[in-house]
Parts: sequence; structure tokens; C-alpha cells
Amino acid sequence: MSGVTGRLAKGQARQQIVVEAAAKAIADLGLANVRVSDIAERAGMTPGHVTYYFPSKTELLMLAIRRSEESLVDQVDAELDGIEEPWARLERLIELSASNGRGDTGWILWFQVWSDAATDDTVADVHNELDDRWLQILSGVLAYGRDRGVFSFDDLEDVSQLISASIDGLSVQLTVGAPGFDRERMLQLCMRVCAAFLNVRSGAQA
Repeated sequence: MSGVTGRLAKGQARQQIVVEAAAKAIADLGLANVRVSDIAERAGMTPGHVTYYFPSKTELLMLAIRRSEESLVDQVDAELDGIEEPWARLERLIELSASNGRGDTGWILWFQVWSDAATDDTVADVHNELDDRWLQILSGVLAYGRDRGVFSFDDLEDVSQLISASIDGLSVQLTVGAPGFDRERMLQLCMRVCAAFLNVRSGAQA
């Protein structure tokens, strides 16, 4: 049994290496331009090993974006429960989820998912699943703030969608390297949007 367990663990480790290499290759080259050899080179494997684990590039993209989102969710779960002040909790969520800067690998993966989801039902299903999970996390933070009298809004679903769309749009600008736009500026604008939608008084943002 221990031999079987060891082989499974080794296989899972190799799959993770391939997924990470694929994410990097997709971010560098775009899904349409990625070859199996590009992924293999980054993974330190042969092309045959890559196709053994993942027969299609789309399958790799879907797993890469899932792993990226799972990593984010794990970090969010680990950090947010320890932040009691609602505004600080929301600010940390945005810091964790928004783009880190030009060429952010996770956001470039999302660019590819958005593009493919428009024409591929399988990709669209994965997109909708992950997007809904993110909205549930954001909604939970907003409801937490409203329950404590810090945030004020009428419709939780509407305000969650609006704030999420604002974070997405500003993160896109940062990821593509919009002139005169850096992460500090993006985060400031994200929080200004939140303050407006949530009717947060300036004193509550300290």
C-alpha cells in the first residue's frame, strides 16, 4: 500500500509542476501560442510526460485557474477571520484578490478564461462556478460589515456585483500596464468605489 501511496503522491506532485509550468507559459505566450514543448521546457519534463497528465491545453487552463483560485481562497480563509473591523477586512480581501501589477500571472490566466468562455461552454461553466464562489466570499464580507452597522446598502447581490466589476476593471488596467497607474493607485480607487457603494463615512476608513 505504501508503494501505491508513494506513486500517487509522486504523480500528484508532477501534475502540480505541469500546472504551474502551464500557467507560466500561458501568461508568457497566450493559450493559442503555447506548445506542449513550451510547457515541458518550463516543467523540466518531456512533452510526452505533459500530454500524459493533460491531453488538452484547455484542460490545463481550467486546472491552472482552479489551482490559482483555490490558493486565493485558502489565503482568504486563513487571514480574514482574524480581522474583526469590517472596513479592514474588506480592504485585505481586495489586496489579496486584485492584480499585483503588470503581467500578473493569475490575472493573465483570467484574461484567457474570459476570452475562451465567450465561445466554449465548458470554459464558461468553470468561469461561472469560480466567479460565483468569489462573489459569495465578497458578499460574506459585505454582509459582515452591514450586520455591524459599518456598511449600508439596499441589495447585497447588486452591490457585490458592482464592487466586483470595479475591482476587475481596475485590475485589468494595472495588469496591462496602463500609463501612470500603479498598484497603490489601483487599491486607492478600489476603496473609494467601496466607500461610495457602501455609504462608509470617512472616519470609518481609518
